[in-house]
Amino acid sequence: MPYRRTSQWIVAGVSTLITVFCLYAAIANARGGDTRGVWIFTAFAFLFMIPLFVTVFHFIADRSPSLKKIHDKYLSSGQKHKTTFAPHWFVISGVILIGLIMLYAIIKWLFIYFTR
Repeated sequence: MPYRRTSQWIVAGVSTLITVFCLYAAIANARGGDTRGVWIFTAFAFLFMIPLFVTVFHFIADRSPSLKKIHDKYLSSGQKHKTTFAPHWFVISGVILIGLIMLYAIIKWLFIYFTR
């Protein structure tokens, strides 16, 4: 399936960017002396490393016969088909609503900031 490989690259790229940003923010907070910020950004970095490691494991498992056996036996739970994700309308509408609220908050802040 060609879309599977493309989606894996997208997940790996986005996870890498977010992980690198979180680690950079953790280092910046450590230099500034803010220990709370270090812990929270490090936790987010580890959180976003999980999909990155899973995607890299899938890349390697596609080429290694021994890892493919481990994947088929323990990770895929005997599924013979590939699982796909189809987002539901309420999830997408919630994401759009949250995005619009964030956009409104940013525009309102910019308007207040530049009218001073």
